[in-house]
Amino acid sequence: MSKSNESQRKRNAQRVAKWALYALLVFIAFSVADLGIIYFREHFLPNQAPPKKTSQSVPNYRVDRNQYNAIINRNLFSSRGEIPDPLRPLGDQSAGEDRQSDTPVLSNLPITLIGTLVHSNPNKSVAAVEVKSKNISASYMVGAEIEGLARVEAIQRGLLYFRNLNNGVLEYVELNSGNNKVSFDQNKPVATTATARSKDIQSLGNNTFKINRSDLDKHLNDLSSLLMQARAVPNRDPNTGEINGYRLVDYQEGSIFSELGIPRGAVIEGANGENVRSVQDAMGMFNKMKTSNTVKLDVIVNGVKQTYTYEIAK
Repeated sequence: MSKSNESQRKRNAQRVAKWALYALLVFIAFSVADLGIIYFREHFLPNQAPPKKTSQSVPNYRVDRNQYNAIINRNLFSSRGEIPDPLRPLGDQSAGEDRQSDTPVLSNLPITLIGTLVHSNPNKSVAAVEVKSKNISASYMVGAEIEGLARVEAIQRGLLYFRNLNNGVLEYVELNSGNNKVSFDQNKPVATTATARSKDIQSLGNNTFKINRSDLDKHLNDLSSLLMQARAVPNRDPNTGEINGYRLVDYQEGSIFSELGIPRGAVIEGANGENVRSVQDAMGMFNKMKTSNTVKLDVIVNGVKQTYTYEIAK
């Protein structure tokens, strides 16, 4: 029994010596690591102060009211119901041309503004004009010459600016805004005050009418007043969206339009085989009545195409 106990004690002693050796090695390793850290620690410490953080400025969202004075003074959004003046003088400022005045003045030329059609592109705007000295009515765009008298510089709603070719002065004419009258390009209601019904146009039946040349000239000589007795708006094809004529929305009772026989709401498609697609075409339709002996209007009434014939007798 003593021998077995002795061998057991030796094994225990060897086991303890083994674990003691492991513990000693671990202690030596930690000691070496700690000494190494102490030696190299000073090399890891910064030798200068860290940079200061820049404070982020808070944006100022408050806006000075005076910054909007330019908008308020120029009335850009028409809060007062007025159209602001242009930022630059109207017209071409090309070198070499005589420019005696860039401030428009009311013109004394025999030019009467009948109507305006203002486009989003100013160069495509159209003005219907009557030149009384030559008994001519036509439509003009920006840059066009008016019968050798003036050159169109700008077109605004109800205003026509042009350069007088005789003296180079920038002039203007205004649309005659009489009461109870509307023009082709104005969207105002027409008063229906009853007036004495004239008998200048005689109905022959079957959409055929007769009018004397003298009676017709009486109406066409004052074309500006004539066009302002009715309101017509462009009519668009429901399939293509293109303008296919002008819809006669309303007209004054007792005017020549009330005797043409065309009912309200009808669409005038053409005159003497030519389409009416613009203000120029509408003006051409009236000019044809001055010289032709017969005028045929292609009209759509309640979706049905019809022809209205007007025989002009001497």
